Parts: sequence; structure tokens; C-alpha cells
Amino acid sequence: MKNKPNKESCFVIMPFGGYFDDYYQKIYVPAIEKVGLLPKRADDIYRPSEIVNDIWNYTKESRIVLADLTGKNANVFYELGLAHALAKPAVLVTNTIDDVPFDLRSLRVIVYNKNVSNWGEELSLKIERALKETLDSKLPEVLPTFLDIYESKKTEISISELDFLELKKGIDLIKNEIRKSDKINIYDMRGGEIAAVISWNKERGIPDDQIVERMNKIYGLQPQMTLKIINEVI
Repeated sequence: MKNKPNKESCFVIMPFGGYFDDYYQKIYVPAIEKVGLLPKRADDIYRPSEIVNDIWNYTKESRIVLADLTGKNANVFYELGLAHALAKPAVLVTNTIDDVPFDLRSLRVIVYNKNVSNWGEELSLKIERALKETLDSKLPEVLPTFLDIYESKKTEISISELDFLELKKGIDLIKNEIRKSDKINIYDMRGGEIAAVISWNKERGIPDDQIVERMNKIYGLQPQMTLKIINEVI
């Protein structure tokens, strides 16, 4: 009888010990398992070997990584760097956005607030949703620098498409910064953001049908609405 294929895994990058171990077992593991992935963490490795080699293999084998950047742990950033080098989609978790380097804020960042009574349950639900959306997304949570590596594993990507993805990541970074400052309701920006992205595509000579397809993938915007913006606003 043939062996069943191994379940795809989510490699969790986080500090060890104390309350972090409780977070892993009670919050992260259930969320990961609910999306059909196998949770793995570096302390699952018991055999005598080079830990860096094992972490590298865990990261390579994973479908996605979940990284808790709370406390700016040096080992966490090192392991996340390895994941980025492999172009692994990443979901970031933190207790404060200040622990997330500016260059990483274009990725999906979940900020949890322990002052909320049901914060653990809420965090688990957010992680579950973020993992599912990232796995299903046409635009994975990969830094723009490594998008070409990620896409080469599946299909070739044009220069204009790569530029577009980098623009989207840049917009996400700006949105995160605005959300952090609380200067404006981020949802009030949606109309202007969509118009700006469509305009950016038009300026580069992207055909209308391709713009319509892109806007549908990223924003779920109906074709007729995209065409209306193109004809009336741009």
C-alpha cells in the first residue's frame, strides 16, 4: 500500500519558554491545524544535530511561516531571514508594531492586545484567517525582493507584473503606517487607493482588460466598476 503524502506544514518562528510556549500550544497550534497545516517549531527537533541545518530544512519544507516578532528576538529575525531567502510566504504576529522593522511592515502583521479579555481567542481567529487568505492569495505575503524567486517556482512573471506587485506591497506598507498613527480611518482611503493603482497601470500602458483582471484579483472589484473608474476618473 502506498504511503500517504506528508501534510504540508507551517513553521512557527518565535521565542521559547514561559508564556511563549503557552501561546504556541493554546493559540498558534489550533489556528494552524484549522487550516489543514501541520504546526512545527524548532524545539520539535530532538535529535543531536546542527540546529541551523534543521531550521533550514524545516523552513524549506514548510508551506508558510508564522513569526512572532514580540521582543525583537535575534534568533527569530535570523530564522525569518532564512524564510525570506527561500521566498516563503510569511504572516507576522506581534504585541506591538514597534517590534516590527519598517522594511517588514508591508507584510501581513497581526497586532494583538493582551488588555482585551478574550485576546487569545481573537488572536487565534485572526491567525487562522490570515493563514487561509495568504495560502489562497494570488499575491502571497512575500517581500518584493523575493517575489521573482517565489513566482519562478510556479510560473514566469513579467517585469511589469513584478513592478505592480511591488507597488501593492508599497501601498500595504503605507496603510500599515497610517493605521499605526491613527490619523485616518484606513477604510476611508480605499477609493483613492484603487484609483491610484488603476492610474499607475494606465500610465504604464497596461491594457484595460489586464487592469480589470488585476483589480478583481487584488480588491475583488467588479469589472464594470474598474471600467467606470478608467473612463470617468483616470
